[in-house]
Amino acid sequence: MKKKIKNIALCSLVALAVGAGLSSCEDYLTITPTDRIVEEDFWEDKNDLQNVVNACYARLIHGDIMDKYIQWGEMRSDNFERATGSSALNILNLMNANLLSTNRMFDWTVFYNAINYCNKVLAHGEETVQKDESFSRGDWMPIRAEMITLRAFCHYYLVRTFGEVPYVTFEYNNDSQNFLIGQSTQIQVLDSIINDLELVKGYAMNDYGNIVENAGRVTKKTVYAFLADAYLWRASYKAGNPSITGSTTAQQDYEKCVEYCDWVLDYMVESYKKELNKSGKVIGGVTDLTVEDLLIPNMESTTDNKILPNQLIGAYDYVFGLGNSRETIFELQLDGTNNSNSTMQSYFYNISNRTIGSLVCSSTLLGNVETNPNTLSPSNIYTKTDYRRYETAMYTGSDQTDFPMCKYIVNSVMQYNGTSTSSGMKDNSGTTAISVSYNMKSVPLSSNWIVYRLSDIILMKAEAMSQLYSDETHMKEAFNLVRMIFKRANPLAYENRPTAADSLDFNVFNTSEGIENLVMQERQREFLGEGKRWFDLVRYAQRRNSTTDMLKMLTRKYGDNKKAIEAKLATMKSLFSPIYTDEIKSNSLLHQNEVWGTEESSSRTDNL
Repeated sequence: MKKKIKNIALCSLVALAVGAGLSSCEDYLTITPTDRIVEEDFWEDKNDLQNVVNACYARLIHGDIMDKYIQWGEMRSDNFERATGSSALNILNLMNANLLSTNRMFDWTVFYNAINYCNKVLAHGEETVQKDESFSRGDWMPIRAEMITLRAFCHYYLVRTFGEVPYVTFEYNNDSQNFLIGQSTQIQVLDSIINDLELVKGYAMNDYGNIVENAGRVTKKTVYAFLADAYLWRASYKAGNPSITGSTTAQQDYEKCVEYCDWVLDYMVESYKKELNKSGKVIGGVTDLTVEDLLIPNMESTTDNKILPNQLIGAYDYVFGLGNSRETIFELQLDGTNNSNSTMQSYFYNISNRTIGSLVCSSTLLGNVETNPNTLSPSNIYTKTDYRRYETAMYTGSDQTDFPMCKYIVNSVMQYNGTSTSSGMKDNSGTTAISVSYNMKSVPLSSNWIVYRLSDIILMKAEAMSQLYSDETHMKEAFNLVRMIFKRANPLAYENRPTAADSLDFNVFNTSEGIENLVMQERQREFLGEGKRWFDLVRYAQRRNSTTDMLKMLTRKYGDNKKAIEAKLATMKSLFSPIYTDEIKSNSLLHQNEVWGTEESSSRTDNL
């Protein structure tokens, strides 16, 4: 880590800032000595500070870090396969549970660079307050909350991926500073993340005054959503490791998760109510509004008499096509020009030349439909009435073998019945043709990366409730939370009700284990490709302190090598990635995950 972070220069930091006042590193260097940057001369006023704040966000949408969101959150999961014809050996090794410490996928430098940027702002905030009379401590505290949250965000990705990581809270500037720092345990990192967020949750901004910043910068609801997530993860870890002592129990952490989910949901309901009443669209004003009312419906066009909607104008179009919808909590902003989501093009689909990337959705799970959504152990992800099947994977014909991701790639998806079909797809009965038309984005690579949205909060609450309660009243409440998400994506199952089996049945999922199982299914359906599935599987396994049940889900996509995968991932530590070889060489205080550390002794002594 020392070799990587020591090369961060303030010049490059400022140049990366989104909308930074300084036009280039060259401009900045003209007023400083040529052999070094005098950082003491930089932090003079709030504009300098804001430039580096912008740089922190710029780091989180940098191409290398965007790749990690997919590599760490999706590639090891059951959601994806390597595309036919792809020669990416590193992806094949990862999917076959051959995790090599020499694989650059495990290089965590980009996250620690982003952490260092946040720490620079935190180190110089009070100093800027003293120097700039127009910048008060009241102005600084929301920025401080913002930076601590982004720093925690980076550590959270790291701890869920590697298990034990350095928790860094100081800035790093030059070679003379000793940056050798050892790993903290998973529980220590989680404690630090939660403690930091608890300290600043009351200082974060409620409203920046515009849609883009309210969605793209840390707000109070971002912090509360993050806290709910962190408490859910820590509760699951404690549930599987009851010998761990601390200030709270697993049950108390689950309760905190529910509490913070409720805070976010209540806040979003009230905000939407104010928005509706301010617009005057509802005669007499809105008095009653529920969480389900927040969900953008899948509205159907009435321009023809076809059975299925002629055009879907709703959830997908607003959440992924346009972005920054009313359901968003926090999404990293990309416009395709100043900053581009090239990760989607590389891994999923290249709009310009119409070619599939190196990853495709699992044909085992998405190549067919599940006949009944009430199946406890489904072989496929989606049922015949689920719009998300076509909004997630691109269907081009009945004989296709690769199913490329279209989420994040297209603006809208049109689905309708017809006697002929361009896609060759049919519904589960095999009689009704489903025509699917994809409207590609006019500005490629402009999709925001969504970190938290409304569905996440609803399903986190349901998951925590499944671990807290077993009585019928609470189980029904948790079931209905999941049902909200499923119903929105399956309107035909509830409006026309072709058969009773098309809708969810509480009697199948009326136990704690049943609700937990349903949540896992719905999270996979809802968030496929959004960088969450692998972490969901790890959290599920940690709750049991065993990989056995998790592997039943993971290995659905595997064929002849299923047993080999199960053997390689038999221990809990095998779910966490190896530390990249260069980091072990650079920092003698780091230790390798012993599951993958076959060359640990030589790695730690070379090139010190």
